[in-house]
Amino acid sequence: MYFLLSLLTTSWLPVNAYLSESWSLMSSDRPNVPKCVDIPANLTLCQNMQYTQMRLPNLLDHDTLREVIDASRDWERLLQLNCHPDAQLFLCSLYAPICLDKEILPCKSLCQAVKNGCEPRMAAYGFPWPEMLSCGGYEEGDMCIKPVNSLKPTESTCAACQQVATYENLVDNFCRSSLVVKGKLGKISSNSIKVRNARSLKKGDRRRSVGETEIQLSAQGKDCPCEVLETTDKSARVLIMANRDAHGHFVANLIVPWQKEKNFKRAVHSFQRLNCHSLGREIRESARRRPHAYHLRTHELPPV
Repeated sequence: MYFLLSLLTTSWLPVNAYLSESWSLMSSDRPNVPKCVDIPANLTLCQNMQYTQMRLPNLLDHDTLREVIDASRDWERLLQLNCHPDAQLFLCSLYAPICLDKEILPCKSLCQAVKNGCEPRMAAYGFPWPEMLSCGGYEEGDMCIKPVNSLKPTESTCAACQQVATYENLVDNFCRSSLVVKGKLGKISSNSIKVRNARSLKKGDRRRSVGETEIQLSAQGKDCPCEVLETTDKSARVLIMANRDAHGHFVANLIVPWQKEKNFKRAVHSFQRLNCHSLGREIRESARRRPHAYHLRTHELPPV
């Protein structure tokens, strides 16, 4: 992944001189001047970013690290749902912005891409895209953070093959899928797979053993690359979740190798007792706004 500054079009700006000036200003003791601080280890949302220091106050008007950490916890589970690959980039551009003198906002295209990917998943659990993150407050320009994952449809990996095996994502997809099986890979083509020696994991399913089943990799049976299938041995087990489309064909929602990792096993063990109707309660409670609401400041991009 490129360093975050490579996302900015700054050909007209001497970057080294700009950074030097910024660090100098950030480290000053003058009142009301933003400062640079290390991203703390307990700011889980923004770990493993391509920079280690953030700007305070941030773009949501949090003045202290405690405020940032408390507010950011609302979004940790959203990242675990893997609703969009740029979700962390977008959220951390607001909660833990890179430490420069001038504020660098996310581009409107970045906000909209993340919103389009995550809003439906959030709505399924009973809460809307928050007004404080409205994409109407952003613009396109030279000095804004652009989307990283903007592959053309013909180049895109199958969505089912990009899923992460976090507890939250596994139970979320379980509740959204009518077919959930543990099995072995059979015949593989560019747009479908066959699963053999499969066992259903759906609660109360009397047909525990499932015959060879063909599953499309994407809607309308379109071709798309699936690295999971290329790297998984045919003798190994896989977890597959799917739904039937309007034509009665199964379309994959999730394909991951079977794992012995702690949270993977925890998710699988929960399948038989999972109440999908109340699954969003914990997420809704963690995402509920605190009594003091934070509002994104009104920004204007400098003229280009």
